[in-house]
Order: sequence, then C-alpha cells, then structure tokens
Amino acid sequence: MIEQRMSLAALCLALTLGLALAVPQGRLLGGEDAKMAEFPYVASLRLNKAHVCQASIISEMQMLTAGHCVSDVGAKPVEAKQLTARVGSINQFAGGDLVDICEVVIHASYGNFLHDLAIITLCEPLTFGEKINKIALPAPIEEGEVEEVPTNGTPVYVAGWGEQTDGTSNYKLQKANFNTLGKGPCELDAGYGYDSTLCLARAEKQGVCRGDDGAAVVDDDNVIQGVVSFFWGDCGTKYPDVSTRIVHYLAWIEANKK
Repeated sequence: MIEQRMSLAALCLALTLGLALAVPQGRLLGGEDAKMAEFPYVASLRLNKAHVCQASIISEMQMLTAGHCVSDVGAKPVEAKQLTARVGSINQFAGGDLVDICEVVIHASYGNFLHDLAIITLCEPLTFGEKINKIALPAPIEEGEVEEVPTNGTPVYVAGWGEQTDGTSNYKLQKANFNTLGKGPCELDAGYGYDSTLCLARAEKQGVCRGDDGAAVVDDDNVIQGVVSFFWGDCGTKYPDVSTRIVHYLAWIEANKK
C-alpha cells in the first residue's frame, strides 16, 4: 500500500512537471504582465500589419522609436504608408486603436546603432485619456551639470511585446525592471560606452529581446530616459542591453516637433 501511494505520488509529480514543461517558461523581458492603462504611452509599431517594434507617444501627433525599426537603408526610412501603430491596448493583436502614420524622420547621423532614434508623425492627432497618453521627456541638461543623465545605478523600467525564452511572443504587454549602467562600466562590460547611449544592467536570461526594440526606458518619475536599441548576441546574455539616451537628443526632437 505504501509502495502504491509512493508510485501514485511520483506519477502525479511527473505529470505536474510534464505540464509545467509544456507551458512556455519564463518571460525574457522580465516576469510579469502589465495592467491595462499602466503604460498608456506604449504603442505597437507595425510594418505591413505585423508587430516589429515598440513606439512611445510623446504628443498627440508624435511618437519616438528606434531608428533601425523604421530604416529602409541607413537614415532613409521605409514608406510611412507601410506603418501603423496600435495604441491604447496591452494586447498586441487586438483592442485599442490602429492609427496611420504619415511621416518618419530618422536621425541623420544614425549608423551602427549610434544615434538610433526616429520620430513618427501620425496622420491624425490622438485623443488622450486613461489608456492613451504621452510620456514626459527629460529636462535639458543645465550648464555645468553632470552629462550622464540618468546616473549610474538608476532604477528604470521597460514594457514590451518582445520574444520570451521559448522564442514565442506574448500577446500581452510585459514589464521588467533594470538599472542603468554608466558609460565607464558599460565600456568595461561590453566595450560600448558612449555619451549618447544608455546601457541597462540585469540578470542573465533576462532583458530585452527581438520585438522590444524602440521601447521606452522610463524612470521612477515616469520620464523617458532611453529608447531600446539593441542587445548583444542572443537575448539574455551576460552583456548589458543598450538604449539611446534621450537627453542628448532633446534639441533634435524639438526641431522635428509637429
């Protein structure tokens, strides 16, 4: 009888483990679902109707994303008519509104993932509310201020629909925590320390992945400090993820304001 109970317990354990292994394990971006209206500035950027990147609403008419997300060749963008954006939904496949895009401007110096930033102009203005709203831009750097803003070790957050550890993409928006890595430490860890980039530290087997490109890197004050640019090798390596540091591009953003 005891042996039968042990066998039954072992069988139940095996079935439980088998079911657990059958379900997609882990979320590479972080580990938890975003709540409705938690990130009202997040948009799913779609090329020919398929999600390719994130974009972040900065005004009723404009969004920020990574330059490589909308690049045809170098700083020449794809045709705007190929792009749409889903706003107001945490489901990348449904809900919210699909909006048309009329203009795309990539930073003129974009190349090799430096200056990896683009501004998207919508065809019609958004109506802001609980589920659709803008993210604040950082304040300009004052003369004499430390240029490395945010400073090393600042807690930041990213939300996106990128791939998980099993290679699939979650339909629901995911969120994760990071810490910024200063220019010096990032140069030491990855050989990529630039004033215009913002590196993100996290544990191995976590971090951004394909489809998270263009996502906002946001601090505790709900200010966008970076735009996700790239990761080294496969997702979740020991190397930090890299984003574009927004404070260095405020004049360019202002010059292209609509």
